[in-house]
Amino acid sequence: MKESVICFKFLLIVLLSLLPTAKVKAAPSGEPLISLEVANASLQKLLPLLEEQAGVTFTYESSLLKNMPQINISFYRTPFSECMRKLCVLLSISYKQEGHFIILKRTNIHEVATNGLQFDSIQHLQEVVISATSLQKNLLLNPQMGQARFGYENIKSTPVLFGEADIIKIIQTQPGVSPGIAGFADMYVRGGNNDENLYLLEGNPLYQVNHAAGLFSGFNVEAIESTDFYKSAFPARYGGRLSSVVDIRTKDGNLREHHGNIMLGLTSGSFNLEGPLIKDKTSFNLNLRRTWFDILSAPALAIMNATKQDGADKTIARYAFTDLNLKLTHHFNSHSHAFAGIYFGRDYLKGGSKSTDENDKEEDISRLRWGNVMGFAGWSHSFNSRFYSNINVAYTHYASKLQRNLKEQNDEKQTYYQTSSLNGIDDISLRTDFNYLPTTNQHIRFGSQYIYHRFRPEYSSVRSSSDATLNRDNRNQQLHAHELGIYAEDEWKLNNAIRLNTGLRFSLYKINNKTYTNLEPRISTAFHVAPQWSIKASYARMNQYVHQISESYINLPTDTWMPVNNKFKPLCSDQLSAGVYYTPNKNYAFSAEGYYKWLNHILDYKDGYNYLSSFAEWENKFTAGKGNTYGIELFARKETGKITGYIGYALSWNNRQFDEINHGKSFPAKFDNRHKLNIVANWQINKKVELNASWTYMTGNRVTVSFENQQILGQVQSPQTGNIYPGQPLLPHFHPDEGVGYYTTRNNFRLPAYHRLDLGINIYRSLKKGRTGIWNISIYNAYCYMAPVGIYKRFWTQNPMGSGYYPENKSDCYFETLRLIPIIPSVSYTYKF
Repeated sequence: MKESVICFKFLLIVLLSLLPTAKVKAAPSGEPLISLEVANASLQKLLPLLEEQAGVTFTYESSLLKNMPQINISFYRTPFSECMRKLCVLLSISYKQEGHFIILKRTNIHEVATNGLQFDSIQHLQEVVISATSLQKNLLLNPQMGQARFGYENIKSTPVLFGEADIIKIIQTQPGVSPGIAGFADMYVRGGNNDENLYLLEGNPLYQVNHAAGLFSGFNVEAIESTDFYKSAFPARYGGRLSSVVDIRTKDGNLREHHGNIMLGLTSGSFNLEGPLIKDKTSFNLNLRRTWFDILSAPALAIMNATKQDGADKTIARYAFTDLNLKLTHHFNSHSHAFAGIYFGRDYLKGGSKSTDENDKEEDISRLRWGNVMGFAGWSHSFNSRFYSNINVAYTHYASKLQRNLKEQNDEKQTYYQTSSLNGIDDISLRTDFNYLPTTNQHIRFGSQYIYHRFRPEYSSVRSSSDATLNRDNRNQQLHAHELGIYAEDEWKLNNAIRLNTGLRFSLYKINNKTYTNLEPRISTAFHVAPQWSIKASYARMNQYVHQISESYINLPTDTWMPVNNKFKPLCSDQLSAGVYYTPNKNYAFSAEGYYKWLNHILDYKDGYNYLSSFAEWENKFTAGKGNTYGIELFARKETGKITGYIGYALSWNNRQFDEINHGKSFPAKFDNRHKLNIVANWQINKKVELNASWTYMTGNRVTVSFENQQILGQVQSPQTGNIYPGQPLLPHFHPDEGVGYYTTRNNFRLPAYHRLDLGINIYRSLKKGRTGIWNISIYNAYCYMAPVGIYKRFWTQNPMGSGYYPENKSDCYFETLRLIPIIPSVSYTYKF
């Protein structure tokens, strides 16, 4: 049974790596939602509030602030473009977007025009002087380090794999973020593991957020409004993982008009529709996505089976995934609104064989299903212009089920054998967040989150029958846990040169009769040392109460999530960061960040562990230890103009130390990628044609390699003492390909470096009635350098000269590298209406 499961996992990896691919991109459609209320406020006080929520920087002439009226206005979950339209009408100004910058100027009121949900268009905008003060507030004075915000425009301008615009693969281009295996949607952030990333959808945790064993992420970008990524200086409102936070917010539907798009690619398609249910009150946003690998592969599979000889087994293979996002929003008034939604993501894989012999029928089929289901609802209320709250409840279900059916029937007997194994998690959560702004220089946040966990690490059943005999064997293990987090954080401006964010998080985790409690201090600060320079520093402690148990090099859906217990304490990290930031003008921004991270109570497999027959013994495979990671990250970006992009470089070290591994000596981690370089560029040739490119270089991963085999010795027991001593060799005619592999140290070999060039072009075509068609053509891995993902040892079965004997020294073994994902061209078409 164990061998069949391993073979099935291998089939999963191989099938998915050989599937054809496509690529899709579309014009941006998501934008920030603004919630604020001001009374008798100046424009100078209002703009920083908008900058904070929208993630933009306002630039303007100083004369713009003169003779401006006092502003009385209220926004609640209002699209940013709608907020700007109202301000432009109210104040007789106009604006234009250039990257993250919003340029303001005085104008006559009739010059203000709007393009639905897009930013306002001003055709005759004169050159203006950029205000250095407004740049400093966002790029220099913001104390937050290690953060990046992504909108649809960022995702659109980067070519990616398999035809899917993918937020996770965009995050992978940031310095300090490794994909693990190139082409897969995993993340190893600043030396952490893949299970140390907190993925939040509407503030609620998700597990196993990948499709196709990691080739696709589980997030449909058509549904995404904004994504905030943190790798250091974590705000106190986040907790539960060590290495990063990916906070994804989905779009509300349009309250006035119906819009949508349809995308058709070579291997997948998607559909989006949004609009009002009750105009100006209630809206919906529906997103569907499905791959058709199963449909495209069916003809080839039928031809292959038809060409087989009579009596040969037929091959059965099928794979597909589907996901759905639905969100409903209702506005009670300008101060209050509610929302509810569903997320559904599911993968299905089927493989096996079926005999065609009528006299001796045999069928061996395995099925693997995995995915997430989430239902959520929330209510937001503004008590006044300084105090507002959010309440969110959710239910999350993750499960992975592997089933094998074996049937045999002939003239003599009929047998049936079925095995099923399931692992999963059910979460019920309640989250409250409060925001209080006592002055324009201070923002206080506080709140709490409670999660009830039900873990099902091992639910298995075995059914077998032979003629009239039926046998059953069931096993059902469940674990129940309670998790509580309470936080408070305060961001305040001490003076024109210093801004500070301090916070404290209390976490509690109770499982069985064991309770863990921890305090997690957070602090970050920014010092504006010169008009174009700032220095930032931060410290953050994080704790993690779950582990992902994996028995393969990549993360598969058969991996299991387990909570901490009496033997293994919660994972803990302490991270110090410091950086220098420089913004010479509106076009460019530069930064250099250094970090050092201490890891405690982390888990890894013991040396020489064996796959145990019962998952209940998983603790015996692991040991707890510590680690440290440190490095320097350089980042440069160009925000405006027809050519935009960024360059990111990271130099890092990643080490581990376990008493029961590697003789207690420190060793490099599996993803100790010393150098990583990303170059991303986008060229807007004109309104109809856009070119984009991305180049990646990364030092190879580490693996453990045996350079020689050792003789296997028997054992002799002393009749007097009962002690066991080495005996005679069990292989008297020992050859190099026999015996046991000898390993000098853990992760003692580095794979070759990996580099890849991706290219893409978007062609926009205006259609009737304001509709748009978008052609995308892309090339993944343009010069076809396939990623090295593993190495395995081989031996000569005879002397190369043909003498027929085995060589006797270790140099007679050789190594081969396993590589994945060649050059992949793709094309897709998107119709927006």
